[in-house]
Amino acid sequence: MQSVRTAPHDLAAADPVARQTRAWSERRTRTALGAASVVAMLLAWWAASATHMVRPDLLPSPADVGKAAVEVITEGYRGTTLLQNIAATLGRLLAGFGVATLLGVPLGLWMGSNRALHAAIDWIVQFMRPLPPLSYMILLILWLGTGDLSKSTLLFLTAFPIIVAASAAGVRGVKLQRIQVARALGAGRGAVFRHVVLPSAAPMIMTGLQIALAAAFSTVVSAELLAATDGLGWMVISASTFLRNDIIILCIIILGLLGVGLASGLRAIDRRVIHWRGRE
Repeated sequence: MQSVRTAPHDLAAADPVARQTRAWSERRTRTALGAASVVAMLLAWWAASATHMVRPDLLPSPADVGKAAVEVITEGYRGTTLLQNIAATLGRLLAGFGVATLLGVPLGLWMGSNRALHAAIDWIVQFMRPLPPLSYMILLILWLGTGDLSKSTLLFLTAFPIIVAASAAGVRGVKLQRIQVARALGAGRGAVFRHVVLPSAAPMIMTGLQIALAAAFSTVVSAELLAATDGLGWMVISASTFLRNDIIILCIIILGLLGVGLASGLRAIDRRVIHWRGRE
């Protein structure tokens, strides 16, 4: 008889310990590569400023940005603290995104389940989705004033059509065979929705939420562009009038870190809640 040889990688795939060890090794490699790229970027930034490849007033050095960070943390900026500005930006963002999620997900699920409603509303959603968010801004200020309501509404209008479209697409993408099997086993309409439609649509909904959050976050500076008195976007606009490029770069770094943190949080929720993703 001819012996069957098992490849080493097949044994590793079958062994949970080897699989976990391999996953840890890959994670360490990714972390090391990410850290190396950050260090390389900082070195390139330092070299560009140290050799005066770019004028110092246009590109402050990492040390100058660090000094600006210490200044803003200890003394604040134009009567506001750094934490106050971070909290103002996150508050507007989460208010707009939160309301968009609370209204957009149920509406999208309803649209995906009801053809008449989908035909009636989908064109509005598709019209809103590609519109530049800043095009709403002047009207919102005229209608709602210069307070947080107009800014949060702008972020809501940015995220809402994305969430609705993703939720509706998730429902319409459910395989008909799954619904038929559930009905054949005696499941009612509510049970089919809870145990078949919603779990099947959940991955698409979470993907839509992540895209909507990124779109809303990229609109924060625009939301705080006019008539704001706090927030990281306001700091960027205000610092530009005083040619404080060090503070502008500091705010950009903070915005980037906040964006990465929020996106990582949503992905963590995705992995924990939708643990069946990719196993269907």
